[in-house]
Amino acid sequence: MRRGGWASLHFLRRARSVRPGAAASCMAALVALCVAACSDPPATSATIGRQKTATTASLTGFQGVYEWNVIQSDMAPWVATGKKVILRVSTSGAADWDPPYSGDATPGWVYARGARSVHDNGAKLPVYWDTAYLSAYQSFVTQFAAHFDGNPAVAFIQPGIGGGGETLPEQNASPAAVSAWTAVGYKDARWKRTVERIAKYFNAFRTTPVYPLVDRTFFDGSGRYFDGVMKWFRSVPNWGLQDDGLTQSQTLGPDWSGRPLALEQLVATSDSGDSLSADINNAVTVLHASYLLIYRSDIIDPANAAALAQAKAAQAT
Repeated sequence: MRRGGWASLHFLRRARSVRPGAAASCMAALVALCVAACSDPPATSATIGRQKTATTASLTGFQGVYEWNVIQSDMAPWVATGKKVILRVSTSGAADWDPPYSGDATPGWVYARGARSVHDNGAKLPVYWDTAYLSAYQSFVTQFAAHFDGNPAVAFIQPGIGGGGETLPEQNASPAAVSAWTAVGYKDARWKRTVERIAKYFNAFRTTPVYPLVDRTFFDGSGRYFDGVMKWFRSVPNWGLQDDGLTQSQTLGPDWSGRPLALEQLVATSDSGDSLSADINNAVTVLHASYLLIYRSDIIDPANAAALAQAKAAQAT
């Protein structure tokens, strides 16, 4: 029997514990976002981590009952070596991210209950505002929080809202897909309401912080609605914000101020042409990140040892 679930996991180690909202000059974590060959915690003096995806085949034994031991088992070797974890929920994604399940991350029984879907580039994505989807997902998040809220091994939760857990319905949607979304009822105003409704489910995490992964959110890049979404996120106590576009020249507008901030590299420096030192300096000194997620290839590169040591030392200041 094919089993269905919806979650991807990001694993990290905190070199020094800093509460959310602490002084902006301190990084609460330096993280390697490991995207390949990461079955075990790497042996390195840097703070490091791992990305692990467990989607449709891994969390649901049968309809509405979830196998949380799958997550706990994946966490175990990392927690045992002094690491904490970031847990990300994702109900949709691109087919080539983590085949065969990343392109079909919502359990089939949710569609059988009446939730519709949009198909694009080999992926099947739920219509997030359909009642059947919302009901099933709210139940999942409630149970998710019951198992992991307050777990001292969990640094924070990345709430799954849209594609890949971020706030767009779909990442890199084709023109045909944007038309398909429109055909099933997408409008900026409806999507804003849906983002806020789904995000509210994660208020079930009363102790563990929540960091939504915010992208441009709307297919047309609507500034008015984006500002409204950011205002809502910033109004929720104990929540931070995450952006996945860190480069040495990244800037962020005033919508991002006043909350703990997690920044993930846009790509590894081997692809961006940046230096890791410049990425770290921008994240810590200019953007005042509380968490920094770095690609594993940059963490294990001996040429970056000095930059990582410098960043680690900054945590003690």
